[in-house]
Amino acid sequence: MLKKKLGWIGLGALLVLALCLISAIAGGALSHRFGSSSHTISYADFISIMLTAVSVLLAALTIFLAVLGVLGWAAISNGVRSRTEFFLNEGFKEGNSLYSLVEARVAAIVYKGIAAIDEADDTSENGEKA
Repeated sequence: MLKKKLGWIGLGALLVLALCLISAIAGGALSHRFGSSSHTISYADFISIMLTAVSVLLAALTIFLAVLGVLGWAAISNGVRSRTEFFLNEGFKEGNSLYSLVEARVAAIVYKGIAAIDEADDTSENGEKA
């Protein structure tokens, strides 16, 4: 199962790398072709654009991580529930450890304070055996 997950992670990383390479090539081609335009941008405008881009990227990353968190929590919750049900169903079958534990504890509680009647204890008030 771990190999399958690592395969998907590797595939995702390869996809991101390919998209970065494609965008770098496209950006280089566009800036080479349209780079000598007469439009100028001030440093304050450039910083505003960069901060906006970073904010948008952080928002997208946050949404992505939230979705992964919800899906991961659901998977963990379902896994714990199924393993707990299996453990309890198997453990309480006759002859298993939980069954023996509960049986011993019930017997201890039910018979607490009750002692076996012994012949040695059958003496009258003056010490004579009955």
